[in-house]
Amino acid sequence: MTPKPKIERRKVPRRNAAMETVLVHENGVAREAGVIRDISVAGAKLAIAATGTLPDSAYILIPEQHQIEQCRIVWRSEHEVGLAFAAEPQQDPKDIPQK
Repeated sequence: MTPKPKIERRKVPRRNAAMETVLVHENGVAREAGVIRDISVAGAKLAIAATGTLPDSAYILIPEQHQIEQCRIVWRSEHEVGLAFAAEPQQDPKDIPQK
């Protein structure tokens, strides 16, 4: 059986990444470490230990880029979340070093 081609639904293409990050919520009291798996100017996919306790909005710290972005969680699975940035990041993901 031939696998079905994956349909891209994103408005902006993402680039693969492997950057450590932190999601901050509850007014900075709660922090969840994770790894950005892919990123675009509009959002990112984040691998994280558990997603059940995450709120619908948070801030993502991207130390490698010296960047903080307000974001909202648009989808979640057991160990991954899809984030939409509230504002477009200043750096284009093609300029992010690949690992």
